[in-house]
Amino acid sequence: MPPEYLGRTLWVRWDLRLVRIFTSRMEQIAVHVRQEPGRFSTQDQHIADQKRSGVERGAVHLLGRARLIGEHTARWAEAMIQTRGIEGVRVLQGLLSLTHRHDSEAIERACEVAFSHGAYRLRTIRQLLKRDAPEQKTFEFLDEHPIIRPLSDYGKLVSTSFQRPWTPGSLSVVYCGSSLSTTQEH
Repeated sequence: MPPEYLGRTLWVRWDLRLVRIFTSRMEQIAVHVRQEPGRFSTQDQHIADQKRSGVERGAVHLLGRARLIGEHTARWAEAMIQTRGIEGVRVLQGLLSLTHRHDSEAIERACEVAFSHGAYRLRTIRQLLKRDAPEQKTFEFLDEHPIIRPLSDYGKLVSTSFQRPWTPGSLSVVYCGSSLSTTQEH
């Protein structure tokens, strides 16, 4: 029966095949195929929205609820769904259930850190909520540094190594650097 008729007095008529439900003015509001005892028949449009589970509503609905927590939570949730696919729907339900025990700011911080690490498991979020971990810092790579040899030195090493044939039993060490450019064998 449609949810708007819950709690009202209705008329029900049935025969061997069908069950018909009527209002007090005898307007038919639902028809169901008769089921064997102990079985039920519910049409999808007769289920109230508040009775539908998150899985039935789908990932789009759950992502919308994650957006209500905050920007970082939404970004983590979307990336997690992209990474994990359909199994991520259950993870989203778990993430949303964390709002009963933690405030949105703590969940936001945990999701921000987890996203920066590329960690898309609910266990990670729970652990971060327990210890409130700081965000991982990212550093830019240096092209040149005094203690790092230039890439051209390694290119010389490889080309020198391929020019000389190697024979079993002879050990050869090739010194190739910005200050040494000759080959020395030991």
